[in-house]
Amino acid sequence: MPKPKSKKIWLYVFYMALTVAILVFVLGMNDIGAIGQALKSTNMTFVLIAILLLIVYFLLYPIPLSLLARAKKLDVKSLDVYLIGMTEHFFNGITPFATGGQPFQAYALAKKKVKVADSTGLLIMNFVIFMIVTNTFALFSLFYYNEFISSTGMGVVAIIGFSMNFLVLLSTIAVGTSKTVKKLIVKLMTLIAKIKFLKKLLEPRIKDFETYADNTQSAFKELWKYKGTCISCFLIKAATMFIYYAITFFVIKALNIEITPDKLFFVICGTAFAITMVVFLPTPGSSGGIELAFSSIFIALGMPTTASYTGMLIWRLITYYLTIALSFLAYVLFEFKLRRTLKKEQDNGETAPDLRQGSDIEQKTDTKNDEKNE
Repeated sequence: MPKPKSKKIWLYVFYMALTVAILVFVLGMNDIGAIGQALKSTNMTFVLIAILLLIVYFLLYPIPLSLLARAKKLDVKSLDVYLIGMTEHFFNGITPFATGGQPFQAYALAKKKVKVADSTGLLIMNFVIFMIVTNTFALFSLFYYNEFISSTGMGVVAIIGFSMNFLVLLSTIAVGTSKTVKKLIVKLMTLIAKIKFLKKLLEPRIKDFETYADNTQSAFKELWKYKGTCISCFLIKAATMFIYYAITFFVIKALNIEITPDKLFFVICGTAFAITMVVFLPTPGSSGGIELAFSSIFIALGMPTTASYTGMLIWRLITYYLTIALSFLAYVLFEFKLRRTLKKEQDNGETAPDLRQGSDIEQKTDTKNDEKNE
């Protein structure tokens, strides 16, 4: 039974309020007055450059998803896929572990009459490319591991974050390329499900995992099938993330800190390191950990404490809150286009999908129930 829409809205409001509260708390650990003075003296030219880079990043981000959809010859307009790709930041940013983006995209594609198997495969392909790119940057950042750890004092946190990030990629590749791995995991889940208090929790998940594994393996076959498109997507995504990580460099410049272009790669690696380090935190947008991580990375660049927290605030406002705002606008535009299309179909006497319909998982459940009744 899907949650009432009003409850979901209040849940999203709560998550956003939580991120703001955590940001205020972290800043409150320092001299707010000094941070305010530092903000007044910022170089707005470099702030505007940072915002421009964010907009370029935002516009480039959905292109790989659109290219993959076209390669798969899905019967959906490129503009719709592009808008759906833009919504990922909003739903990831307001949900714990950044888990809201893909479910909404699957839901949105279903509204555009894309089959569940096709949308799942598309999203998995896009996710794998994204993970390969971000993990590549994370690997490069390890060249400066000692410098970043000595300034952050978060060695254990970094080990957990990097391990989990690499593990997600490796496990996805293992499940997507090996039927043996799939069978072993199913056997393990079945064995654990025999434990009485875990039976209800795990038994329904076994079938879901098998479906996910089948979709993932199909997606990996398609990645190999569309090699040219996937290489293009990888390069576009790499350029997109390079631009995103480079925003930090111009935030530092905005604080009137002397930093030369030869430090750009170090700053990009520092950004990748900070994000990867706290990726496992359950708070929306990794709030709490990301602020402390970035403040420490700024200190590693030789910035005073006040300047480092000011830089963190500017970076957070641009890369998180502004991105969420832009992504929300894309979501509103998508919903507007969808409702206009549905109204046109209804006026023409065509059958339209029910807007109250739940996620793709709920659709699959309904199908299974119908089959049982037959």
